[in-house]
Amino acid sequence: MKRILAGFCAMTGVLGITILSGCGGGGDEQKVYRQVDRLARPAVNEVFATVANGRHKANDENAPTDDNGSLANDIQSFMIGTAGRSQAITDVVKAVLSPDVIIADLKDNSTTAAYLGVETGGATGNRFGGRALTDDVVDISLGVIFGGTVPALGLAADDGKEIPTLTSDNVDASGKHFTATFPYLGSPR
Repeated sequence: MKRILAGFCAMTGVLGITILSGCGGGGDEQKVYRQVDRLARPAVNEVFATVANGRHKANDENAPTDDNGSLANDIQSFMIGTAGRSQAITDVVKAVLSPDVIIADLKDNSTTAAYLGVETGGATGNRFGGRALTDDVVDISLGVIFGGTVPALGLAADDGKEIPTLTSDNVDASGKHFTATFPYLGSPR
């Protein structure tokens, strides 16, 4: 899996350089681009990394390969210190949400995406992973962090420290705004 992720990151980097190198002007000038934001899983960096001490910015500018150190440390600190969760649940959250990338296992022959499917060993529906347009990924991530999702999936014992009022952003992801044809989004409202 790590080879697939590393290969994807390398391929994405080459593709990005190739695409960007064709932009703007026809000279031989060297363009340097700097990553200023990165977001795979909504709510992850926003919940765990503080803006005040620069952790949010640092995680935005880091590569996903750095997440198992930097983001994982932010998760550890927040889950234990701020949210008061158990070390067992914290360890699962670190394993599931770091690195902050969306993983799809193309060897799995499932016909639907299952957000966090790879990371949970299929506990969220199947092992394909990925993300469907109708997946309410913010509520799923908040359920992992503040709710009973981890114990419900059988990944760690319940610590009784859930904060139900923080398990939803209260934005409906029912698919009402999606269509069956590209670009799959309904008309603006």
